[in-house]
Parts: sequence; C-alpha cells; structure tokens
Amino acid sequence: MVDGNAPTEAPVPEEDSGKEDSLSAKLAVLSDQLLRLQAEFDNYKKRTAKEKEAVSLAAEAKMMQRMLPIYEEISIAEKEAQKIPDQAVRKGIALVLSKLRSSFEKDGLQEMKLVGEKFDPFRHEAAMHELSDQPEGTIMNVIKKGYLFRGEVLRHAIVSISSGKKAEENAKKEGEK
Repeated sequence: MVDGNAPTEAPVPEEDSGKEDSLSAKLAVLSDQLLRLQAEFDNYKKRTAKEKEAVSLAAEAKMMQRMLPIYEEISIAEKEAQKIPDQAVRKGIALVLSKLRSSFEKDGLQEMKLVGEKFDPFRHEAAMHELSDQPEGTIMNVIKKGYLFRGEVLRHAIVSISSGKKAEENAKKEGEK
C-alpha cells in the first residue's frame, strides 16, 4: 500500500548516480583512513606513556644507585655508634637509618637475602670459593650487599660460595677408614 502523501523519488539521472558512487567510495576511503589514524594515535599515546614510565623508572634507579653508598655509610655509622657512650647520638643515627630504609622500601628497594641460597650469576658476583660442608655453589658469605629495585637487580651482591670440597674430603676420609 502506497501512502498518497509520501513524496515520490524522482528518477536519478545516470550522471548523478556515478557521482554518488564516487562520493561513497571516497567516503569509505576517508573513513578507513580516519579509523587507521585514530588507531595509530592510540598506539602512539600508549607507546609514549610506556616510554615515559621507563625514563622515570631509570631516573629513580639511578638516584637509588647514588643513594646506596650514603645508606651503607649510615649503616656502618650506626654499628660504630654502639661504641659511643652518648645514647642520644646512637638513637639519632638509628632513627635516620630507619627512616631512610623505610623510604627506600616504599620506593621499591630491597636488600638481597643471600646466605644459604644457590649462587645465581645474574644476581651475584662470586669473589671467592670456600671449602665447606655446604653443596657446591651455595652462598657462604656476603662481601658486599646486593639490592633489587622493583624486582630488577640494582647492584649485584659480591659473595663467597662453597666449593663443596670439604664434604667430599670428609667422605673420602670416611671411605679410607
């Protein structure tokens, strides 16, 4: 049923139909380009945000590396202050060290706990081997502390590791008896 009030479409001349198809094709191309440009811009924003975060993290790590010697000197001062009879000085140094340690931990710095762990060349530097009853490659002593910053090695720990030979020597001695 046809509504008598509805306007009727006039037949479109052949020439106008070609223009319409051409405009539709151009619109499709431009729409596609717009979508690609929007996606490219979104990727750019994500990439620059990641780069900004990486630069910020690198700057923080560098600052932590600069602060580590100061932190360690204060730690040594705290141990040496135990020899001083002035309790106020000891408490003051302990307070400074405690606040510095707390601040570092909040920012993501962790001291590596190593004695008894297995040697890991990605986290540790072996300075010497020790004869020991411990299995070969077990960390025996920490010569210089190592630190992690947000899960990444900030400074490798310098350690001495077990050569495991003492256990072998004891086994040989018992075998000879």
